[in-house]
Amino acid sequence: MYKKKYGQNFLVNQNVSKKILFNEKITKRNILEIGTGNLALSKFIISNQPKKFLGVEVDRDLSDIYHKNEISDKIIFEDALKINERKFFNNENFSIISNLPFNISSELVIKWCKIQNSYNCIDSMVLMFQKELAERIIAKKDTKKFGRLTIICNAFFSIKKKLLVSKNNFFPIPKVDAMVLNFIPHKINKIKKKNFEKLEKITRIFFNERRKINKKKIIKNFSVSKIKKYNLENLYNLRAENIDKEIFFKLSNIL
Repeated sequence: MYKKKYGQNFLVNQNVSKKILFNEKITKRNILEIGTGNLALSKFIISNQPKKFLGVEVDRDLSDIYHKNEISDKIIFEDALKINERKFFNNENFSIISNLPFNISSELVIKWCKIQNSYNCIDSMVLMFQKELAERIIAKKDTKKFGRLTIICNAFFSIKKKLLVSKNNFFPIPKVDAMVLNFIPHKINKIKKKNFEKLEKITRIFFNERRKINKKKIIKNFSVSKIKKYNLENLYNLRAENIDKEIFFKLSNIL
């Protein structure tokens, strides 16, 4: 039985599972899956013979399913927000494939951005989100969905839509459709390692009052000399959503 508190919506269409995994490099790679649930993805991942597969599931009541499928040794029952991903793979690089628990999906993707910032150890991510959240991650500037999540994720990954998944492919049927995104790491991260918290701070400052123009925010947080040196006056009459993400990366590096 599914549990609402865990944000569980089990994928029940095998064709969708195959489309999610299509063209993904799995064989002889370290693969992490969060929210193994009813094994909709796990069985196909394992059949592709990864170097090491680790599934993370919070619901211990699913253990019988894993025993029946003889994969209980590949799954741990933990809170995905608290695990040390690198430790499981002996500090080797790994990829993440997941139908994310909807209730913690944004927290998880931020966590993985932090890991990528520190270690550059994620080879790729194929992640399913609620459609609205996915659209925020891939949003373009000058749109209402462009925001903090867009900027932070794009600091470390090139992100593209892979698949739109109708809500009717899940049980229980959620209220909204889902979307699968492909995350490919940048060869060089867009911010300096030491500046992750600054990127979080600067995006929080700008987007907490996203409808207000930027002038007061800039004057309050940057010195007169930096404003002049980096021509930040050009941003005064814009709103947060009108600033290109590359400029946010620059702002975090000069804050």
